[in-house]
Amino acid sequence: PASITTSRSMYRPASNPSPCHHLAPVSTTVAAFGPQNDPCYVMAIASSSDGKYLATSLSTQAVKVYQRTEDGGIAALVELTGHGAAVTDVTIPLPHEPCTVCSSSLDGTVRLWDCRAAEGQREVMKFVAGFAKEFASATLGGGNDHLVVGAQNEQVVFWDRRVGTGLEVFEDSHSEDVTRVRFQPGRRNRLFTAGVDGLACAFDVGGCPADINDEDGLLTVMHTGCAIVELGFVSGAEDDDVLWLLTGNEDAWFYNAGDDADTIGNTLAYIPDTRGAAQRSSFAAGIHAGGLSQQVDYLVGCFSRKEPGGGSTVMVAAGTQGGAVGVYPVVASTDPASSPAVLGAPIAVMDGGHVDIVRAMAWRPDNAAEPPVTGSEDSRVCAWGERKAVDSGGDGGYIQAGGKIGRGDEGGRRHSPY
Repeated sequence: PASITTSRSMYRPASNPSPCHHLAPVSTTVAAFGPQNDPCYVMAIASSSDGKYLATSLSTQAVKVYQRTEDGGIAALVELTGHGAAVTDVTIPLPHEPCTVCSSSLDGTVRLWDCRAAEGQREVMKFVAGFAKEFASATLGGGNDHLVVGAQNEQVVFWDRRVGTGLEVFEDSHSEDVTRVRFQPGRRNRLFTAGVDGLACAFDVGGCPADINDEDGLLTVMHTGCAIVELGFVSGAEDDDVLWLLTGNEDAWFYNAGDDADTIGNTLAYIPDTRGAAQRSSFAAGIHAGGLSQQVDYLVGCFSRKEPGGGSTVMVAAGTQGGAVGVYPVVASTDPASSPAVLGAPIAVMDGGHVDIVRAMAWRPDNAAEPPVTGSEDSRVCAWGERKAVDSGGDGGYIQAGGKIGRGDEGGRRHSPY
């Protein structure tokens, strides 16, 4: 069954926590240039399953794709343009097609792109529905990777990728707007949806495409009590067997997404006031970089790291208005259904790369060749590596990977609410 580190089975005793890794930018690129009073925001980052490619959605209505370089940095590959309104979601959904990007937009379309194609030929398919004016999320999957799925108001819309035609619409699962749709890696017949109604639903959409329906396919429903803004999967006892959800009030929830039909949807951990938990954890650990010990303003995402003794440590990334990000291990209670989880001392801090809210982060902690990459409202996309401390004569300096000397408190702190 899926599991998260509990207070009785810590992989490392509390008296000997994991050291905190202080990371600095290995490379920084500006996603797009714009006027100072209206900069380009990096809204989301999606990674291919092999970690080689990263797709970012920008506030310029474009999707920009990057490729990891051998020195740990990133390099721009292509820019995908064609959407006529804001891009609401981007994924690289298929393990065997790392150059296929899926995007959704407020222009009422879901599009598939081929990054290998020549300019002007990269958009390979466009999906619309006559009743849909905009889409909030989209993905591609199913047993044969032929199901294109889009979220439109409270509906979940299906198309057949092979012929480009509509298949089905789920209308009864959510009572308010659907915010995210995702197929589960490794269990490609499972579709998870999340919405403003605070519900997350799991469906089995395997079998004949013509037989898909939300009544027979529903596996479980999870309740958070608050609008869900993001979802994803991390590893517990097995690969990708934990579903994570982030809510509009910045709380993190974790649910069982393992193979057992009797336990799927069971609560594994819930962290009330997750931002406050991150700030208190930073303060208790004496981690003051980037103001994390004073105030944490938002959650970025969740990740996991396999441990030598078996299982995995699940982590939450949280950030400040000034662009610092801390990564905190989740320590679940022995009775997660009734007792909340807590956050342990931060195991990584990223500071000195961004000067505004970090919207997105891609990271595979188990693979040293895939260090963290973050995108921010300051237009920057940063790849991170270990910071090397230097004797700075008391000025608080450090050497970044490129040899540049910087300071941990660079950049003004923004006080407007997130």
